[in-house]
Amino acid sequence: MGPVESFATNHPLSLLALNVFGDQLGLPLPSYPSLVLAGAFASEQGSPDPALIVALAMLCCLLADSLWFCLGARFGDALTRRIERSSPRMSTALAQGRKAYLRHGPVVLVFARFIPGAGAVSTLLAGQIGMARTHFVACSLLGSMLWSGSALALGAGFGEAILHAFDSLKEYLELGLVTLGVAVLTLLVLRVAPSALRHAMGRPLCR
Repeated sequence: MGPVESFATNHPLSLLALNVFGDQLGLPLPSYPSLVLAGAFASEQGSPDPALIVALAMLCCLLADSLWFCLGARFGDALTRRIERSSPRMSTALAQGRKAYLRHGPVVLVFARFIPGAGAVSTLLAGQIGMARTHFVACSLLGSMLWSGSALALGAGFGEAILHAFDSLKEYLELGLVTLGVAVLTLLVLRVAPSALRHAMGRPLCR
């Protein structure tokens, strides 16, 4: 058993927490399937405790949401302009998120998490618009509870089939985790490197 697979086997909740937190930050690390798998294990093997999984997911979501909320409150206009310039896809997401928030209000935060990437956009806009912190925390916790709870329920409903598929594929777990890690690092480099290069080229060679 390799070190990555060993960590995933011996510290599943830690890995799940990292997955959920990274996903809610906006990284390409979808955590809903991981929560479904956790629900299958909880249903078929009695561990981990579903209540503990939901509490862990709610905490990770609140931490990530709070970061985006604070960034929106502190750097909202400048940050959204930068995002809109750097990514047409995120520009569209911001426009749609802003329209939905202004139309439906804070309730958008409760259900935005079910749409990949929309959770981060919605919490950023909530901070930028100046949503009350108590309402933000309540919506974040309620939304994350519904989101993670639905994943666990789905996992419990199809537990046997999911675990059978997992047993068939777990020999490739380490390769999959390493590949995912390399893909995330590559994506970050591709996003950060051009900006850093432009910044460096803009500096004079001699002072």
